[in-house]
Amino acid sequence: MLDRSRWMLGAAILAAVAVGAFAAPRGSPDVVQGKRLATELGCHSCHDDALTGKRLFASADGATLYSSNLTTAVRTYTDRQLDHVIRTGERPDGTRLWYMDAAPYAVLTPEKMKAIRAYLRGLRPVGTDHPRIKMGPRFLKAVQAGQAKPESATLDADLARPAVDLGPRHARGRYLARTRCGVCHAPDLGGTADPQPGDPPDLAIAGSYDRAEFRRLLQRGEAPGGKPIGEMATEARKRFARLSDGAADAIYDYLAARARR
Repeated sequence: MLDRSRWMLGAAILAAVAVGAFAAPRGSPDVVQGKRLATELGCHSCHDDALTGKRLFASADGATLYSSNLTTAVRTYTDRQLDHVIRTGERPDGTRLWYMDAAPYAVLTPEKMKAIRAYLRGLRPVGTDHPRIKMGPRFLKAVQAGQAKPESATLDADLARPAVDLGPRHARGRYLARTRCGVCHAPDLGGTADPQPGDPPDLAIAGSYDRAEFRRLLQRGEAPGGKPIGEMATEARKRFARLSDGAADAIYDYLAARARR
């Protein structure tokens, strides 16, 4: 019986190694930082508060799409594979994730990615896995015509037009803006290419805010005067309200300098 127990323990260790490093202890610096990063980067916005995934939209003619259940999905990947999926929006089998904005994650430092992995691997697996995208005829036609593409298909082009580099003084603010703001405002922070009312604008608009107004924007999603700004009103409270003053100021300084540029 003792030998069998040792064999089972050894098998469990090998299985754990096969899918990556052991989960870091809860409360470890990596896990704490990873949870904060996952919130600021929008993981909870797309994958729900518990990261168990949710239905993003459903249309018989268009498409039905769920975000992945991250509490179970991470256990199917090695660390290297998990990094690849997050940074590229492409699974190890070559299939692509739809509506996975990989560009902000592609520029994360290895240390930040390690923290995110630690947080995700520490989650207790709950809920069920969701089906992959189901394309209706209208959406499929758009895909075949090249009008609809997964973000991974445009990643190289996105990374080829990064937010303007304003030198070492604004390096931190640029990095924070690319990783926190780029998911909605485009990798170059220029907003939607053909903006309609309510679409994310070019972040040159930050130049019209003073520092206190910009902090309020990040904390509450409010324009000067206190008017809530569409989806930003929700995302700010969920993602950015806990940003340190130093981080918020670095983003503001960079965006204001970019606006002047």
